[in-house]
Amino acid sequence: MRIKFIFLFLFSFVVGFSQTIGTTVSKKEIKIGEQIQLTLKTKVNEKEVVFFPDLDSIGKLEVVQSFPPEKNKKGNQTEWIKKYNLTQFDAGTYKIPALEVLINTKKTKSESIEISVIDVEVDTTKQKMYDIKEDEILSINPEKKQQELSDSQLILGLFSAFFIAGILYILLRIKQRKKTKSEAYISPYNKAFLAFSEVNANANSKEYYSNLTQIIKSYFEKTLEFSALESTTEQFIFKLKKAVQNKKFQISETSISQIETLFTKADLVKFAKIIISLPEQNADKIASENLINVFHKTLPVSAEEHQVALAKIAEIEQQNKYKNIRQTAFIVTFLVALISVVFFFGWQNVTNYFSAKINGKDADYYLKKEWIVSEYGLPILQVETPEVLVRDLVTLKNPNIKNIAQFSWQNPEDKLAISLQTIAYKDSIKTDLKAIFNDEMSEMMQLQATKIQTTAKKFKNVKDLSGDILEGTFEINSANQTKQMRFFTVFISDNFGLQKVRITHDAKDKLAKDFIDRVTNSLEQVNQEEDE
Repeated sequence: MRIKFIFLFLFSFVVGFSQTIGTTVSKKEIKIGEQIQLTLKTKVNEKEVVFFPDLDSIGKLEVVQSFPPEKNKKGNQTEWIKKYNLTQFDAGTYKIPALEVLINTKKTKSESIEISVIDVEVDTTKQKMYDIKEDEILSINPEKKQQELSDSQLILGLFSAFFIAGILYILLRIKQRKKTKSEAYISPYNKAFLAFSEVNANANSKEYYSNLTQIIKSYFEKTLEFSALESTTEQFIFKLKKAVQNKKFQISETSISQIETLFTKADLVKFAKIIISLPEQNADKIASENLINVFHKTLPVSAEEHQVALAKIAEIEQQNKYKNIRQTAFIVTFLVALISVVFFFGWQNVTNYFSAKINGKDADYYLKKEWIVSEYGLPILQVETPEVLVRDLVTLKNPNIKNIAQFSWQNPEDKLAISLQTIAYKDSIKTDLKAIFNDEMSEMMQLQATKIQTTAKKFKNVKDLSGDILEGTFEINSANQTKQMRFFTVFISDNFGLQKVRITHDAKDKLAKDFIDRVTNSLEQVNQEEDE
């Protein structure tokens, strides 16, 4: 639960600032039985989804009609409009309470408004009363609607998982570095030459030669492992010869004699207090360095150096072990955090997101989503679709048409698109199927479709709704590319009206048939009865 609260906090920045709900009514005073229209408006980002409540009553007012939401694009924003027709049959003052509107996963409340209902004398013997009927009814359950995963949410989720794993990796590295931290080892050879670099010829010959002999003694004490620093010259030469003999390595008597000569000169400087010139001091320093070089090339590895080498190998192995632990911890933590992100968003949403990125928003993508059942037009046609169809502006040109309504979802050049049209005739007209098909072909050509090939057949779905089908292929130019498309149009007609549902899809979409079947099998005519 703690992880989920953390993600809720992080994603509050993605959702953005809180939106407001504009609330208006057509009038604030009505007569008993008269209807008032409540309008809710809100502007959101293009990718955000808005769900308005679908209610039978609002406060003490009866909902006569709940209209489908209208969507208008304005630049990078979308304006959503929801309308309700309300009425009340008792006089008095009533309050339209604040309504909760769901924007993505966030609840936002509308404003509350007071209205007055006044008495009126109604003579029902002179005029019949009818309910106001609209050409579109929408029934939607917002609780079942899945929130579509956005790029920003996915990036933030991945970043959160990476951040948590990275913090653990850094903490482990700091802790393990303290355990493995060790001082840098300097070999006897390097120590000797570092000491030589600090010795400079000077007037004090005793100090100068004392420093040279101490450097040489320290080197051999470490490498040949005998006590040299506290030994006299005689003792040192004896121990040196013995160590060379015991170690059994090749070194010339000349080299040992040079050391003995240097140490004898140092004794004379110390005890006889003879003065050595600066050039001679420099020459003896160079000779000392050469002697160390000669011995270094032939001396075996000392026990100290061997132990240090083993310790170094052990330290490297330990560091590699700690590195593997850190990497494993990072991967495991990242995967656990990633699983938490997937759990937070929902497995279906995540798979839909990647399916859309890889294959585009094809039939497989939409078939995995929650669909909604809506009612459109007059005469009313009920249909199940992935999203709400948006009303299109249509101009009446045919004098025989009483009412025409058109709705669509996506553009014909998209991977999937739906168009629905309902036509009511003023008078009874004999159905001319050939003319209907020709009109459909004309509309397809107006949508820039070319090379249209068609096949006609009869239609009947699982709800025993029957009609005719015109299906086929066409080409359309989109972004300077020619796309191969298919269309499937269902016509339900009689002498009083025509209902048409067209589905277009990419010709390569293998699951398009399942998509079409789901839409067409959901088609159902809804009878609208009037009170006589």
